[in-house]
Amino acid sequence: MMETSASASIRNSQSAIRNLAILILNWNGLPDTLACLWSLEEAGYPRAGDAVVVVDNGSTDGTLEEVAERFPWVERIQNGANLGFAAGNNAGLQWALDRKYRYAMLLNNDTEVPAGALDALVGHMEGHPGCGAVQPLLVLHGDRSCIDSSGVELFSLPGARDRQIGRPIKEAPKSAEPVFGACAAAALYRVEALKKSGLLDEDFFILLEDVDLSFKIRLAGYDIALVPSAVVYHKRGISSQGTLSGEKKYLLHRNIRVLALRYWPRKYLLQYAPFLCKGWLWGYVYAQRTGRSEPWAKLMKRARKERRKNFRNRHLREIQEEWMRPLGWAYYWRKLRERFGGPPAIS
Repeated sequence: MMETSASASIRNSQSAIRNLAILILNWNGLPDTLACLWSLEEAGYPRAGDAVVVVDNGSTDGTLEEVAERFPWVERIQNGANLGFAAGNNAGLQWALDRKYRYAMLLNNDTEVPAGALDALVGHMEGHPGCGAVQPLLVLHGDRSCIDSSGVELFSLPGARDRQIGRPIKEAPKSAEPVFGACAAAALYRVEALKKSGLLDEDFFILLEDVDLSFKIRLAGYDIALVPSAVVYHKRGISSQGTLSGEKKYLLHRNIRVLALRYWPRKYLLQYAPFLCKGWLWGYVYAQRTGRSEPWAKLMKRARKERRKNFRNRHLREIQEEWMRPLGWAYYWRKLRERFGGPPAIS
């Protein structure tokens, strides 16, 4: 196969500074991964000093072989098994750390990256050394008039969601602004920040691990920002929408409890105890039914231990006061109306 000019420039640049590693996790997602790589190639990647890495979670659809054939400039990592989102991506992040890249980007394989998007993200990081992570404006791939995520937002009720999800794109911020957290569907991290915060918590497996990492980056003293001049299109729904399976529902309830124990003040845990206890009881019963009550207990014990450490960090109170949007006692009434066909309790 003829070598592309982009790959030739990589090979001919012996003194290139390792700047950005773009990490794409794949699990039996051949068509989407190829489309993502095509978009990166159209956007001018790879560049001298940068790398694109496909991290494979033990796929059986021949993804890595196809990538090697069509995109010889792509680095490849085979995990050998489905390690989940957290551990799978950590293999890529550790690859970037070991090779001393300045920035590492987690990029879902179900995304499309237009030209200039990554330049805008890196440019913001270069101009803001206190920023530990940034994300682009994520737009729905199938309806480009709708926002997919303009950052991660928190509420007094433990948990998190993508900010402005489903809102018209005309409502998106016009300039870079602080957000609580970065959605890991497309999040660029400063490697120095990751060295201080640690990587994704592999016990989460999937769901909310990027929220936990955002907390850790902020506890390490870094800011997080949305850069709306960078736009990435996301095919939300391939892996994350629709009715949750029993397993995903279990992981969601379990991971919300871990986040609540680690970071939420006691007043909010008491205020929303009925909702929290209902979900947590469901998760615990599911853990018992599936033979995972012991790992559940160990994870909760570790979360309580980490809570004591986190609550000694002066940044945690700042996070709670600035980013946990109060829902108040009226949430109970709004939730009741929602059950009978009213508007969403959180909007």
